[in-house]
Amino acid sequence: MSFADQVQALRLRKLKVLSDHRKKVQKLERDLDTQLEMIDLVLTQVADASDKLPCLVRTTPGPELTIYHSDDAPCGRVYSRQNFAVMAEADAMDASPYAYLERCTACKWQEAAKVHGVRMMANK
Repeated sequence: MSFADQVQALRLRKLKVLSDHRKKVQKLERDLDTQLEMIDLVLTQVADASDKLPCLVRTTPGPELTIYHSDDAPCGRVYSRQNFAVMAEADAMDASPYAYLERCTACKWQEAAKVHGVRMMANK
């Protein structure tokens, strides 16, 4: 084997080692991303079930209260936060003297749960 052939063989071995390493790192990164996404999904579900999820309940006069809104991801019906009290979802459910309040279907509750979950993790 000539000198040039030996150098070429070493160069090819080096490139193979680097390529194999990059493939392993990419697989590890994909696995990490998948695991983190699963944790985020479960965290969102846990936060969504939390009775501490912050909500907005209207405090101004108007029609009978039937719904409450998300504090972290409200819909377009929340024009001014000054017209709303922020409270935990468990309290919002019982905030109206007229009826049992329910979640607004236009608010982005999944997004709100994700924000609340991140906040819960930061506070622990």
